[in-house]
Amino acid sequence: MRWPALGIVSVVALGITASAAFAGEGDEPLTAARDFSGVWTTYREPGAPGPTGAGGLIAAVPQPPFTAEGKRRVEEYRKLVGEGGDGSGNFSGDNPAAHCVQYGMPTMMQSAGGYPIEFIHRPEQLTIIYEVESETRRVYMPGHGVPPEKRLPVRQGYSEGKWDGDTLVVTTTDLSDGQDQRTYPHSEEATMVERIRIVPDAKVGKIMEYELTMTDPVYYTAPVSFTKKWMPLKDGHIMAYNCTEEPWLRLLEKRREQLEAGEPITAKMADVIDVYE
Repeated sequence: MRWPALGIVSVVALGITASAAFAGEGDEPLTAARDFSGVWTTYREPGAPGPTGAGGLIAAVPQPPFTAEGKRRVEEYRKLVGEGGDGSGNFSGDNPAAHCVQYGMPTMMQSAGGYPIEFIHRPEQLTIIYEVESETRRVYMPGHGVPPEKRLPVRQGYSEGKWDGDTLVVTTTDLSDGQDQRTYPHSEEATMVERIRIVPDAKVGKIMEYELTMTDPVYYTAPVSFTKKWMPLKDGHIMAYNCTEEPWLRLLEKRREQLEAGEPITAKMADVIDVYE
């Protein structure tokens, strides 16, 4: 008659062991100062107009310390998409985000537009969802990360976090080489370090302070940095925003073929995809 009871005890013990293993090292319940959960938007003074302009790295570093390869990469890209020449560093031309291409890092965190961003915070993981393209990042805390051999270079990179007091320090690596957004390039050797914390604010209750520093020996001769502030978006929600980036990649390739052939860059989206009026 004792075997069933022993079986139950064994199952419970296994459950406790599994939970302890899953908890990882250093997991602690989130305090109010460490809980970033909620929907946030770019900070502005109450009553002030919404944010506009490039923001992020372009505004913070108008003359970046490019290597020769970094300068070449940017110049080539601007020829492919069209250059505004307004002197602001925010060149005009085709915006890949309008063709369903996700921003990736660091642009998804630096955008000055009015789209909200959601933080879903648990002790073992911070999930960040930017409304544009439903772009998602995951920041893994100690004991919960992905082994290096299972990681692949992607636009958002691979992020691990740790606490420095009530400041979350996030290191991002495993980025795909990219220059196809209205910002500066980064290579697969780039490393981005973010510092994020919540501080009280007399006007909006609390704000989230954000700082990012990117180091990339392929495209930059020195680190580049920018800062940003978010405020809670009361009763805010993230809406669905999905499409595919393949047409944009095909358009870039067609324009690159024209550039390499010494031809005028005339390719339009209608040349690579069926357009229905």
